Amino acid sequence: MIAKIPVRTQKQEEAIDITEEVQRVIKESGVREGFVIIYVPHDAAAVSIHRTLAEEEAPKLDEMLEAVNPDRIAPEYTKAALVAPTEVGVVVDGRMVLGEDQRIYFYEFDGPKNRVVYVFVGD
Repeated sequence: MIAKIPVRTQKQEEAIDITEEVQRVIKESGVREGFVIIYVPHDAAAVSIHRTLAEEEAPKLDEMLEAVNPDRIAPEYTKAALVAPTEVGVVVDGRMVLGEDQRIYFYEFDGPKNRVVYVFVGD
């Protein structure tokens, strides 16, 4: 099954938690055990799985991306490439397996925009 999750970003750069939307797609697929692929088809956006991002930690992520960003001419594309457009996960009991404090984040680097995230669920 392939589903699309629409994302409307509000800022030039932001991280949006899409964990519940991905889990909903998996549930609707009916797949109990299998895998999930999350793909962002935008050159200035990305997806990442990591621990819950507290509001006060967002500037730390920005600082890290700025520090490793070698391309000051098109930083939004470089940042998206560093975070990556794809994540792959395992589905057990109809849910994506995540650590206790892990979430799935959509990253915008050139907003605000209307974006889409593709989710493939298979067994």
